Amino acid sequence: MFGLFGKKSRKPETAMDLMIQAIYGDNPPSKRADLAKAVDLAHGKLLLALIGKQDVQNVAAGLHSGPVPYSTEDLAISTALNFFRMPDKVLTLKKAQLSARMKVLGWFQEEKVAPLVVKTFEDNLYKIYKPV
Repeated sequence: MFGLFGKKSRKPETAMDLMIQAIYGDNPPSKRADLAKAVDLAHGKLLLALIGKQDVQNVAAGLHSGPVPYSTEDLAISTALNFFRMPDKVLTLKKAQLSARMKVLGWFQEEKVAPLVVKTFEDNLYKIYKPV
C-alpha cells in the first residue's frame, strides 16, 4: 500500500560501486589481498626492483585501504601500474614492462586476476611503451 511494503530500499550506487561491479561482477568477493605478498610481487616480479620497495609499499597500502576487493595479484598489478604510468619512470621501467606483461598474462591464464584489471594494465602499457 502506497509503496511502503514489498520493496527493499537499496543504497544508491556510487561510481566506485559501479567500478567494482564492472571488475568483479554483481557479487564481488570480500577483501582478500595479502598486502605484503602484493608488495613483493609488484616490487620484484613486475617492477624488477627498479623502484624503491618503500615507494611500492606506500602505493600498495593506499590502494589496499580503499574499497576495491583486490586479489593479491590484482593489488600487485594495480600498484605496479601506478609506477608504469608515471612519465618520469617510463625510461627506468622500459626494460621491466615486457616481463611484467608476460607475468600478468600468466596470472590471467591461472585465473588469479580479474580480466578487466589485466585489460587495463595491458592497454596502458601498450599505449605508453609501444614501439614508435
